Amino acid sequence: MHFLKLMPIAVITAAMGLVACGDSGSNAGIESCQITSQKPLTLETVQQGVPVKIIIDLKDGKLLQTFIAGQDFSEQSCREFNEDDDYENVYCMGNKLVTTSKQSYSETDFNRLEQQYISECNDAN
Repeated sequence: MHFLKLMPIAVITAAMGLVACGDSGSNAGIESCQITSQKPLTLETVQQGVPVKIIIDLKDGKLLQTFIAGQDFSEQSCREFNEDDDYENVYCMGNKLVTTSKQSYSETDFNRLEQQYISECNDAN
C-alpha cells in the first residue's frame, strides 16, 4: 500500500509548522492532541500556542484532510501544498487548508491510517 509522503503525525506537524509564523529556531512539536470525534476522525491540537482542528475522512476513496487553524496559513504554505504531487486538490483560504489525495484508499487502508493518527495523537500527549 502506498502512503502519502507525509505520514499522519508528520502531516499534522508540517501543517501546524506552516501555520506558525517565522519562528524557525523552535521545534514544531505538538503541545497537545485530543480526539474529539471518531466519524469523521477529528483531532484538536495545539502547537506553539496555535490551536489546529484536523478532520480526516475518506470521500470517494480519497483521503481528505481539513486543517482549521487559529491563524491564517501563509501564501507560501498554500503554494507548497499545491505543488505537492501527492495531492489531487488543495483548497487554502485564510485559516482553512483542505487536501485531497491523488492516491485512492480502500476502507481497510483508511482504517489503518485512522488508527495510526489515533495512536500518534495519544502518544503526543
